[in-house]
Amino acid sequence: MKHDRIPVFDIHTFTRSLFRNQGKQNHLWPQDLTGHFEISRRCIGHPRMEAHRLDFYLVFLVTAGGGIHSFGLKEHYIRRNMLCFAGPEMITAWQPEAEEQRGFLCAFSHEFFNVGLENKELLQQVPFFQIDGESVIHLTDEQMQDYLLLFELMHIEYEKRTSHSSPILRSALQLLIHKANSLFKAGECRADNPNRAALRLLRAFTSLYMDDFSPLKEGRPVRLKKVSGYAQMLNVTQNHLNDTIKAVTGKSAGQLIREQLIKQATMCLLQGSKNINEIAYLLGYDDPSYFARYYKKQTGTRPSTLKKHNL
Repeated sequence: MKHDRIPVFDIHTFTRSLFRNQGKQNHLWPQDLTGHFEISRRCIGHPRMEAHRLDFYLVFLVTAGGGIHSFGLKEHYIRRNMLCFAGPEMITAWQPEAEEQRGFLCAFSHEFFNVGLENKELLQQVPFFQIDGESVIHLTDEQMQDYLLLFELMHIEYEKRTSHSSPILRSALQLLIHKANSLFKAGECRADNPNRAALRLLRAFTSLYMDDFSPLKEGRPVRLKKVSGYAQMLNVTQNHLNDTIKAVTGKSAGQLIREQLIKQATMCLLQGSKNINEIAYLLGYDDPSYFARYYKKQTGTRPSTLKKHNL
């Protein structure tokens, strides 16, 4: 399929001030802050982001969720244990595979990063902020813990906002970049980059089954299809769809749908005023008792327990 190149003037620039306004906190910094720095526990801040540019540097660590993220000329399937980077002027876009995305997100300017640094060109030299570079690191569980500690340290210090916060945060951020650069040089952690056809199929499949959940927003029952039905709509065989989805995400097509079903059920149980029988019906279950057994099997919690706890 041929894709027309998007004109430069159609690409929106996501500025530092706009990014800051999206956060949950808006505390003032000490007056000695040089440049821009922000960190939050929101991983990726929007449910979906069309192609855009940044005027700052971005690093985020994913602890839950997943989706397709484009960085410059490359696309990746982002999931748990991934450390991701985006630099100024790099065109990025995001399509989630799940509604819930968790992790840490850190935004900063080169002015903030470079204070006291001998090599002022470091951000331009490391591979993961380049348009044609490697913007995603797939961490082992052990490496993930190291980076979680760094992000936790920065988040705690960021919440304090003392006169000593800036140099502490800058040192931690510089350590993070140096550690990531050393991993790249070792060549042990570059994330697999699925081919574009596989990512397009995942994106199209995700859009189809997520659309089938949309009636819930209006209090109407969902009518999910079998995997074979989605495959037919996508003009591929069921085996090809499953094999492709499994290669990109590590999960089958049916598993992605079932996981989304459980997430939707949990949201209905926690947020809605409907009883369990009504929720079961909305989710396509004619037998509420079967729904209750299935939900407990998947989550370890009875729907009635969750509902009662939220009253």
